[in-house]
Amino acid sequence: MSKKVAIVDDDEIFQFTTKIKFEKLGLAEDVMIFNDGEEAINFIQSGAKEDMPEILLLDINMPIVDGWDFLALFEKVPREKQEMMRILMLSSSINPDDVKRAEANPFVMDYITKPISDADVKKIFR
Repeated sequence: MSKKVAIVDDDEIFQFTTKIKFEKLGLAEDVMIFNDGEEAINFIQSGAKEDMPEILLLDINMPIVDGWDFLALFEKVPREKQEMMRILMLSSSINPDDVKRAEANPFVMDYITKPISDADVKKIFR
């Protein structure tokens, strides 16, 4: 079953390769790309409920609004939109503090280290 997915990441190569992987595997019917947390949070706050992604892959380190700031802003999003999305934190960081901080956030379902492996893809869409 394919889903709507949002990739919130400033790395264009990661955006492209991840989008292609999801589409080739038939896992995502719609892959939205946001270059930073500000673009994503603006879309979520102003967009229609039916346009919301079911899965949101969120990078930590981005310009303008990073992943942590995005999560703080996400707290103010209406609950019906929050409940529609599963947020997975992405990072090339293996810093244990980042992992603990992500695990402590009630909106983050999982922490995935880049690059995304096939096992990670299965976990995302499980």
